[in-house]
Amino acid sequence: MPDGFDGAYAYARVCGSLARAYLGDRAAGLARSARVGEAWKSIFGESPPSLSEAELATLAEAGIRQRAGRSFERIAGKLARDEAFFASLLRKAEFGYVKRLLSAIVEAAPEPPQLDEGGLPLPFELKSYPDIEKLFRKTRYSWLADAGLNDLPGIKNRLDRQYYAELWDALHGLKPALAGSIPSLLRIEAELENLVWGLRLKRYYSMGAEEIEPLLIELKGVDVKKNTLAALALRADARAEWLGWKWEALLPDSRREGNWFLDLRGFALAADRYLFHRLYSGLHFEGESYVPLYAYHRIREFETRALQGIIEGIRLEAPASELGAIAAEGTGGPG
Repeated sequence: MPDGFDGAYAYARVCGSLARAYLGDRAAGLARSARVGEAWKSIFGESPPSLSEAELATLAEAGIRQRAGRSFERIAGKLARDEAFFASLLRKAEFGYVKRLLSAIVEAAPEPPQLDEGGLPLPFELKSYPDIEKLFRKTRYSWLADAGLNDLPGIKNRLDRQYYAELWDALHGLKPALAGSIPSLLRIEAELENLVWGLRLKRYYSMGAEEIEPLLIELKGVDVKKNTLAALALRADARAEWLGWKWEALLPDSRREGNWFLDLRGFALAADRYLFHRLYSGLHFEGESYVPLYAYHRIREFETRALQGIIEGIRLEAPASELGAIAAEGTGGPG
């Protein structure tokens, strides 16, 4: 075992932290907040600053991201930075910042986006903004200088794929006893991400399988694309064609005028719910491995996404019941 890693202690801290997280019914309860300031006080335990609803929502969403990162680092300790796999896992925030940075360059913003506090140090100097070549040369993002920014959605997609490829490679540097079921959990996540993304590209952009396949996540040595490619060949209004498909159980029984249709939003929620429960059950059975820490980080990502959605929904005055139901479903509540 790595120096200083006590699996039982880490597992106990993970369980204690998740008991206080905004998951399921607790997330739904937060969605009943009347104002962003009310939700702020619940989440951060302090009175909100005197800002407009829009400004407070922006600040809250950044604070929610920081809160998740700090909570993981408190539990993982030195492993968060010293273990290559966890450093790669946490780099998702860095990839997200690079996307925001590129958007700012395209929009000709005078300053780079505000950097969240904490997390791993950036491998580039923001003083070079907005010069892409100076920002990213000699970093893992050096290809951006050659790619250009004419196709920003395509660039962001490539960054997503790069994140998963690097994480998968880092995972294989772990001893099997420490990795436990993480390879299986990561394969499931990548496959479900591909499914939701691929089906959306087909429906909303009328793209075919040949166009979509290069845009899917790829993990070396395993095929996480084949079930997406199989789904792309099935009709969205022919339920019988989906019989026997690997992920058939996640298909909602959605109907219009009695006729079944592929409900992409419902499928995405079902996929999230499935992965969430796999993560939650996995962390309880492999306490001496890194599985509880990995599952904890991913579960906190679910929470972060739900909290940011709640804040945005409150700001836009979305119905509390609808907002609460979505937040609960996305964090392990009943579907």
